[in-house]
Amino acid sequence: MKLAGTLATVLVVAYWVTMNALVIQRERELRTQGRYRAGVDRYLGTDLLRERWLEIYRKNRKIGYSGYTFEKVFAEEGVEIQTSLESRVDLDVRGLQLPVRLSGTLVLDREMKPIRLRLDVVLAERLPVTLLGERRGEDFRLEARQGSQTVFALSLPREELILADGLAPSLPYSGFRVGERFQVPCFDPVAMGRSVVDVEVVSKDVDVIDGLQTEVFHLETTFRGTKSESVVTASGELLRQKLGPPLDDIVLRRATRANAKRFFER
Repeated sequence: MKLAGTLATVLVVAYWVTMNALVIQRERELRTQGRYRAGVDRYLGTDLLRERWLEIYRKNRKIGYSGYTFEKVFAEEGVEIQTSLESRVDLDVRGLQLPVRLSGTLVLDREMKPIRLRLDVVLAERLPVTLLGERRGEDFRLEARQGSQTVFALSLPREELILADGLAPSLPYSGFRVGERFQVPCFDPVAMGRSVVDVEVVSKDVDVIDGLQTEVFHLETTFRGTKSESVVTASGELLRQKLGPPLDDIVLRRATRANAKRFFER
């Protein structure tokens, strides 16, 4: 009995030492990564899949939705992050209807650098444009096609990217610190090219979410010269996002997949 007790104690101590060593090693790895990559790593954590669905309102009238999935995949060449986007927005600019439809996937490597892209874009009911991208050495080759015709082709630096939804980037990020500032390169499907998102963590607060008091962070994001205000939980769950001028009457709110797509599915 005494031997069994000693063995149990040794196993508990060994487990505690191992777990602490793994935590220390993990923190060292995060410090060696770029700040954004580390935030994405914290956002995914041990999950292989996270979803984010938002309803888009203008003056309290629903005009669209935006849905993201972030999936960690173990491929032959190593870990990949597969980001899928589905977005629909019916904008009204001075009486002119401007429907925007986006659907596609951006595959990133472990360092959040693009491997391949396929994105179908429809702007104002024009002939759809398909954007195709692939890694070529240290560049990311991008090609836009309408049917069988190539509209344009260009090469971008193969840097960290996320896929924006045409309004404001929804960052897969957690581990915020008040006063923190960082930049994130993103692929802008409207401009069909690379843009930079400036992010500032403005403040921290406590809000009631689903009946529970929850720590939230207030972010200010600047994208294409437009500032947006976001409320995000510590785990990276985007709760609300209010766009700045000239789209300051547009608000995005957290929703389930079913509620986000309601009224828009055919």
